[in-house]
Amino acid sequence: MLIAALFWLAVGLVQIFNWSESGPWKGLVLLALLVSVPAVLRMLRRPVADAPAGRLLLALVIALAALELVYGTVRLVHPRLIDMATTTLAAGHAMLAGQNPYTVPIDPELASAFGGYKYLPVMPAIYLPLGLALGARGVLVTNLLLQTATIVLMLGLGRRIGATRAGAIGAALYLSLPLVAEQLFAKGATDLAAVVPLLLAFLAFGRSDFLSGLCTGLSIAAKLFPGVMFAPCLLPAGGLARVRYALGIAVGLLPVLPYALAAPTAFYDNIILFNTIRPPDATSWLAFAPAGAAVAARSIVATLAVAIVVHVWRRPPNIAARCALAAALTLAAILAAPTAHHNYQLWWLPFYALALGTVLARPLGGLQKPAAAL
Repeated sequence: MLIAALFWLAVGLVQIFNWSESGPWKGLVLLALLVSVPAVLRMLRRPVADAPAGRLLLALVIALAALELVYGTVRLVHPRLIDMATTTLAAGHAMLAGQNPYTVPIDPELASAFGGYKYLPVMPAIYLPLGLALGARGVLVTNLLLQTATIVLMLGLGRRIGATRAGAIGAALYLSLPLVAEQLFAKGATDLAAVVPLLLAFLAFGRSDFLSGLCTGLSIAAKLFPGVMFAPCLLPAGGLARVRYALGIAVGLLPVLPYALAAPTAFYDNIILFNTIRPPDATSWLAFAPAGAAVAARSIVATLAVAIVVHVWRRPPNIAARCALAAALTLAAILAAPTAHHNYQLWWLPFYALALGTVLARPLGGLQKPAAAL
């Protein structure tokens, strides 16, 4: 209970520390969460027994999901969407009209070179069906469906990990976070379009290397992050398995090609260059740090990424450990980024919650079944 409370408190502080002069404080909390990952990995080495979630725990998950449904339904009355949602709808309309969303002024507040869409084409494709029918409300209804998929997949991953209770604990932790509901239903953040495919990739891991890669590629084809950070953490063992995984990623990225090839300069400017030269804002500690801090932070992230790739390559971890590693690499990337907006936290929260749920399920489930090597 103490571990769960500390996790809830940390995420709550991330939500509180926003804009104004809070960037350094948010950075410290995110750093504390990152530093906690090695301890989580050590605890994941302990053996576990598969145990049913239990009626009380399942009732908690259902109750939290019902509360979120009520909150989301209330928000449908007067939806207020942030720019990532409104530009996603605009990009979907542009694609439907045969236009390239990277060459039309979808983001008119920015200079002409950066006025195109800032995400990738699978995201508008996900939000367009209900967006066409319901407008802004369609984004929130789509988020309700994606959130439902997230919870179902977390429960399924608990069974894959070998502890049914782990998925239920992870889902309860995730659903209990006010930040999640706020971003999905008060703001209309569209990040779950990239997160749900990654949960599917984890579910397919060890069963179909191609499907795991395909889902990872589709995540990247929705939004560059967090997919690029998760790709090395899902690398399977064995040469042929890795080839199938890489082939799956390549196929998943195919929706990007028509738009990138039709306007390579506009695509590069809006997807790559914009994020490279974007100045830090007050949500990031880098806005208050010396100029060289960003270079140092990104060097550390690159080193961590290489270390994780080497670790996964040489000593393939189990699914729970891969979730923790992916969450760690994503947290590090957020810390090194010029912005640390609240919607970014949706990238790692389900996976950290799953890893933590596995840790918390172990003493509850008993010590009977040996855990796979980390």
